[in-house]
Formats: sequence, C-alpha cells, structure tokens
Amino acid sequence: MLVARPTIGTLSRTLAALCPAALALLVVPSAGAEEPERPATWDMSVEELQELGLGQYRGEPVPVPADAPRRRADDAPPEHAMQGRIFVNFDGASLTGGFDDSRNNVTQISELVGSFAAYGAGTKRDAVMQAVRADWAPFNVIVTDARPASGDYTMNMTGPTNPFGGGVLGIAPVDCGDAQTHNNITYAFHSEGDSFSAAVTATTIGQEVAHSYGLEHVDEPGDIMNPYNAGGDASFRDECISIVQNLYCPAQHQAECGSQSLQNSYAELITLFGPSAPDAAPPTVTITYPANGDTFPTGSSFTITVDASDDTGVESVTLFSNDSEQGTDTSEPYGWSVDSIPAGSYALRVVATDVAGNETSSATVMISVGDDLPPPSGDGGGDAGSEGGDGDGGSDGSGGSDGGVDDSFGGDQGSLPPGYGLGTDGTPSGCACHSSEPPAGGRAGFWSLLVLAAVRRRRG
Repeated sequence: MLVARPTIGTLSRTLAALCPAALALLVVPSAGAEEPERPATWDMSVEELQELGLGQYRGEPVPVPADAPRRRADDAPPEHAMQGRIFVNFDGASLTGGFDDSRNNVTQISELVGSFAAYGAGTKRDAVMQAVRADWAPFNVIVTDARPASGDYTMNMTGPTNPFGGGVLGIAPVDCGDAQTHNNITYAFHSEGDSFSAAVTATTIGQEVAHSYGLEHVDEPGDIMNPYNAGGDASFRDECISIVQNLYCPAQHQAECGSQSLQNSYAELITLFGPSAPDAAPPTVTITYPANGDTFPTGSSFTITVDASDDTGVESVTLFSNDSEQGTDTSEPYGWSVDSIPAGSYALRVVATDVAGNETSSATVMISVGDDLPPPSGDGGGDAGSEGGDGDGGSDGSGGSDGGVDDSFGGDQGSLPPGYGLGTDGTPSGCACHSSEPPAGGRAGFWSLLVLAAVRRRRG
C-alpha cells in the first residue's frame, strides 16, 4: 500500500529516536537499475520502507570544530562559480589526525585516524566512477580517481574500513559554504566485493562530499541528501525542500530559498561551483631525461624523468618506446627506471592525460645504446642528423631525419627491455654519455617496466 511521505515533524521525531549521535552516517542497501520515473517507494512511510528492507537511516553531519581555521569568515558570502575537484580515493591511505587537509591525508574525524584500506580492483570500480561523474555532471566540478598533483580538492576515502559497525556506509564533516577548507576528507564504506551496486556507492560518495560543502539532509527521497534510503536513483534536485534534523548552515539555504529551513541542493552547488564547463585545455608534458641524441653503453641503467602539468590535474602519464606502450604512472614525480638496457635505437615519448580526458604527446626523444658509439655533439660539432655535420664529437649526419642516432650497431630495435629498476641503493648501475644529468638522489619507488606490459601504480 502506498501512503504519503511522513511530515517533517514525523521525520524529526523518528530521527531523534533512531540516532542522536552527531555523525554523517549513510546507510544504503543495494539498488536496482536506474528508474526513469519516480519509484513507488519514494512515497512510502518509513515503516513501510523498513518492511521492504529499506528505510535505513542517515544521521547528522559532524560539524567542523569551532577552533578550526577558516578559509573565509563564516558570515562572508560563498565564493561563486569556483571550479571544484573531487578525488575519489579507492587506493587507501594512512591518515593522521588534525584539521582536514586532503593533500596531506589529515582528517578531523578521529575514528578514521590510521590505515584506511583500499576499495579493490575490478569493473565495479569503473562503474562507480561513471555514476559519481553522472551525479556531479551539472556542476563545474572535476571528478577523478587519481590524486591531483597540486591545488585544492575534496577527497572521499572509498573502502571497507568502517569503525562505526555494520550498516553504516558513510561519514563526513559539514563545512558550511565550503568555508573551512577546500580540502575536506569524507568517507564511503564500500568495497569491490560488497553487495552494493555502483549506483548506491556513488550515492554514498555524493552525499558525503556534499556535506563538506554545507548541504544538509532534506525530506525528499529523490534527493541525494535525503536521510533515508528509499531505493531508486536520487539526484541533486533543483527545488526548495524542507530540511530535517539539526540546522548547521542556515545562511546558504536562506540565500537560495529565502528560508533557513529549506534547501535547494542543485542551486547551492551551482552557487559554489557554477554550471558544468567543458575543459578544453590539454596538459603539457616533457621528457626531461634523457635528452634527444643521448648515447649509452650497452647494459646501462638510468631513469626516464618527466614533467607534466595541467590546470585541472594530470590523471596519468604513459611511456611509449618505438610506439610500444611500456607503462603508466599516475602520480608525481613521473618517471621510470631502466636497468641493463640492451643495444638498440629507442624513440621515447610520453602521453599525458588530464582528468577531463584531454591528451598531449611529448616530443620524441631518440637515444642510442651500444658500445663504441660516438658521444653527443659538443660545442662546435655538427648538428646531429644534419647532412654533412662533421664537428668534433658530432654525428656525420648519416642518421638523417632520425636525429643522428647511429643504429649501425644492429642492436634490438624493439621496445625497452624487461628487468627495469634502480639498484638497491637507488642509484643507476650503469654509465651513460649524455647532455644533461638526471636528478640527484635517484628515483627509488619507480615502476619496473615490462616489454609490452603496463603496470599501473597507485599511491594512498
């Protein structure tokens, strides 16, 4: 039987009886496929939902501590049309306690201090990202699962670590108008192997992130901010809806709805971030070592280093050798270590991809590996690859348009070899003739590369 939804008073009394704790807890069961129309369950009473196995409760947000530093004064107007960034961290992290700082893995919620487990790998993870991006598509917000190399971002830790017990699927601070910091940490307690659908996980993530922008719970099952699970596929709705539970952020609700007791989730997010805007600016990327024309003795070890940047964030950098993909790096510093490289000519390039999917390919760097190779051209030498170049130490130009690389030693012309990696002391184990030095200190922790195999690195 279908009945009208409870009144605000009914909801408030029920909420108070169920959970008085000041936690932004999100409890949601598995949902079905996307509903094109309003599901019947959205008009059921809480009691009827519970009879169907629904009706789980989402508790109050955790207010930002009174002594926390503020990015702007509480009574200052919100920052308008400022692009937001959401980092969905599926990879786990070690969290320390303090005022929220996603860039340094610092959390205000003391129960989450410590190791937070990874979500797990699989196709469901990709489906979750697709669903989260769909929820936030109307707004000028970038959603990524790769940690931004710089700038501000809200981080949602998505994984199975849950100190609050079974049935609790999320928690977050409430940061009115995103005033305390643009670097809050929120939580969604899900894993690749749990029974919850990708859409449900995305709803958990969306509500907890929105709490960190000052959004509160409303009396509408079709809004992501509703404190009860009524099934279906909720969204941020463009209508003023009654707020339930305690009131933490009255000013931003008043600004959109003319009343402190009403919230328009859609309008408040538009005010903070503006409408969706396409990111047409590609990243920039350069191979900084080795240099074009460098030569190395057979069996040398060295490190390929890369600089990459983007206005909204680099998602990945992929290395190619002779047009064969070698590996992908997803966080700074970008690079790969090479160990005992065999003789051959290698055309190296990297492709950087930003969080909006824009790609940029670097200039190609040609290197030669073999014994008895001439060093790179020095001062007064001929241009490598220039016909007739005969300067001291330079190429005779026979390389033509390939930049003067001498491949006459007949070495392997294929991709970079297997067995990459720095020595145990983090330093190269071979020697090279080169025109620029690699960064000091080695690059311990880089990926090992395999021929025709790319291994994706993830960091907490």
